[in-house]
Amino acid sequence: MIGHPLSITGLHKTYPGNAHPVFDGFSIEVEAGSLCAIVGVSGVGKTTLLNCVAGLDHWESGIIAVGGEPVPDGAEARALYRRRRVGLAFQQPHLLPEFTVRENLRMPLLIDGEVTPEAEVWIGQLLSTVGLGDLGERLPGQLSGGEAARVGLVRALVRKPTLWLLDEPTGNLDPATAEEVFGFLLGLHAELRPTTLLVTHNPGLAERCMRTVRLGCV
Repeated sequence: MIGHPLSITGLHKTYPGNAHPVFDGFSIEVEAGSLCAIVGVSGVGKTTLLNCVAGLDHWESGIIAVGGEPVPDGAEARALYRRRRVGLAFQQPHLLPEFTVRENLRMPLLIDGEVTPEAEVWIGQLLSTVGLGDLGERLPGQLSGGEAARVGLVRALVRKPTLWLLDEPTGNLDPATAEEVFGFLLGLHAELRPTTLLVTHNPGLAERCMRTVRLGCV
């Protein structure tokens, strides 16, 4: 598993009622399998950028392409694009509280049909990689914040996406736990090599990525 290159060319994006664009001709090339930190002050458009790349948000003009293929238009086509190409993880993992860890990880696969024995093995491998191999039958309420964050990271990889989009996945953790989770994040990236955009306010974490892009700079 290795990611595809990401290309953003001439991106223009504004919010309704706001005269100033969030992006005014923004362009970037991210190499396949790269780990790229996205940094900048609050409100500069870091999460908006991830949402555009994920096809969750619309933009006025410009092209976002993954592996040379533009993000499609239309709700149904974009939903299919996300299922096939994109893994998303957030500051809050949003695990379903009534389902076990392993059941939460099955959810993205159930959308496409039955979970295969091979997929069950893959889920087990992911849990083991982040040190949670023995916690698959626990409910989210029985996890620590760091454990829940790790589940959020691997849930975004269950479908083996080419793009791994991470929006402050350690942002609500204490420094020691954030460091631990980031270590697992680095390990997952090194092993699986998805093309990764990581939004973070933590300069120490950004410095350890392969590349840093600072939004809001001329």
